[in-house]
Amino acid sequence: MFQWVAQHREVITALTGLGTLMVWVIYLQVFISSYRRQLRATLLITRGAGQGLEARCFLSNMSSESIYVQSVLVALWAPEKSMAFPVTDILGLDNEAPADPWKRTRQGPLGSGETRDIGSFGNLIEQGLRALQTDSREGIAPMAIQRLTIEVVGLYGSEDLPVGARRRFLVLEENGRPRIQAKGIQTQQIRGRRERKKLESRLARDR
Repeated sequence: MFQWVAQHREVITALTGLGTLMVWVIYLQVFISSYRRQLRATLLITRGAGQGLEARCFLSNMSSESIYVQSVLVALWAPEKSMAFPVTDILGLDNEAPADPWKRTRQGPLGSGETRDIGSFGNLIEQGLRALQTDSREGIAPMAIQRLTIEVVGLYGSEDLPVGARRRFLVLEENGRPRIQAKGIQTQQIRGRRERKKLESRLARDR
């Protein structure tokens, strides 16, 4: 045995070196992949503090750095109708804007690990509907909405393109009252370069 090892020590040494190199390459790939995941922006959109239209829509920043929330969009679906409108500016149901400018918008920085209440689902739906022209809104009431999508677009320090997230919710009827239920258990992260280019174009258009 020892004689065989001595005879083939150069081959064994080469194979050992190659094996060590492969281990380090795999370790480096895992490290880089983990590091990139840590740098990626991650936003969560959730429902809380109720189940009906009074339930609040929460935005949480699970990224390692702050995100500047640039735009909030709501897309609504009613029978034979669909529409999408920005709801970045906060409008009260009584059409009276708050005195504090920071309370008039959903824009602004959101720190790592922080959560922001972006309004009730009823308010978001109503604000989206009010963005329609009066003649287009005929026959559409908040109770007619069957589902909605909340989409958030932000700017992240380590990214050259906007980042974003969206989540879909169903408006179900339970005991004669609407109930908001998320469609799926996760928030969809908008990470594809093509989709993020579209976000950039939309931000430029809405300036």
